[in-house]
Amino acid sequence: MPQNLANCEKRNYNWTPESALRESDYRYARVRISKHGRLERGYEVATHFAKNIEARRRNETQTLEKLFRERCERWKEDTRHLSSITKMISHPSYLRIIGLAGESYGHELERLLLQELQSEPDHWFAALAAISGEDPVQPEHDFDEAVSAWLEWGRQKEII
Repeated sequence: MPQNLANCEKRNYNWTPESALRESDYRYARVRISKHGRLERGYEVATHFAKNIEARRRNETQTLEKLFRERCERWKEDTRHLSSITKMISHPSYLRIIGLAGESYGHELERLLLQELQSEPDHWFAALAAISGEDPVQPEHDFDEAVSAWLEWGRQKEII
């Protein structure tokens, strides 16, 4: 059994490659500080963590964008013939896009949806409302006004 997996079982959480990376980061920090024990090594450790965190965020953003694009294209392909908005927004790909927000990607997902709405306007209003918890669209708005309302909302929130 790998050491990381054994440690995870003792701590009662699941081992993943990400947890192994975190564990190796902490091990790196402990060794650097205990070995040298000087304050100037703190900068080196902080730099190490900052680089790793930045790399992980960059990978997460790329992964989210890839998932979003794949699901978005699938949704468009499968629903382009539908006239029912209810059927369009109940499509599994649409629902999976909303589900991505539950994985702590809320603001990034809002940005992707607003960019998509800006470049190729479509019925993303329900997804945006579900993810953001807000709805700037008024009942009297038509489709174009609803698009404008969401884009203005995104600008005001400095998302786009």
